[in-house]
Amino acid sequence: AQEFFHYILTKHPLGKNALEYLKKRGISDSSIEEFGLGYAPNSWESLTRFLRKHNFSIAEIVTSGLGVSSKSGCYDRFRGRMSFPLIDGRDRLRGFSGRVLSLQEPKYINTPQTPIFDKGNFLFGLNLAKTEIRSKKEVILVEGEMDVILSHQAGFRNVVASKGTALTEGQIDLLKKYT
Repeated sequence: AQEFFHYILTKHPLGKNALEYLKKRGISDSSIEEFGLGYAPNSWESLTRFLRKHNFSIAEIVTSGLGVSSKSGCYDRFRGRMSFPLIDGRDRLRGFSGRVLSLQEPKYINTPQTPIFDKGNFLFGLNLAKTEIRSKKEVILVEGEMDVILSHQAGFRNVVASKGTALTEGQIDLLKKYT
């Protein structure tokens, strides 16, 4: 899924508007690569079809949070959204956050609770910030993915964001490991 989303954003005509949106927001090509940003086409089953061709079952697609169960199997959870891979402190992809390009709601959706993702125990950008957090013995906690990316791009590399609206004990415990 990560490779699919990133390819669509960076190399496919379907990602053109999303790429222009990122450029308008001041996101550099190097940040797009470093954070692995992508775009989920505004299609009901483009990712599902891609994953099925790579021998993933409908059950695996739904369990991973990438698909939503339907009468015909499943449909893509992330449609018409920028994709932000959610990578943990050990550099393991756990899920995705998706942001709309227009004014529709909800602005962001996240991978739901899955066997490998728990937003209460996750901090966006920790994989890229942990070395700087340890070095500076401090962390800057911001609201969202774009805040993290633009901060890193500006040289503030000890910046992370919580998932959801409230800071959890699990997220605080994660920060304690590094500072």
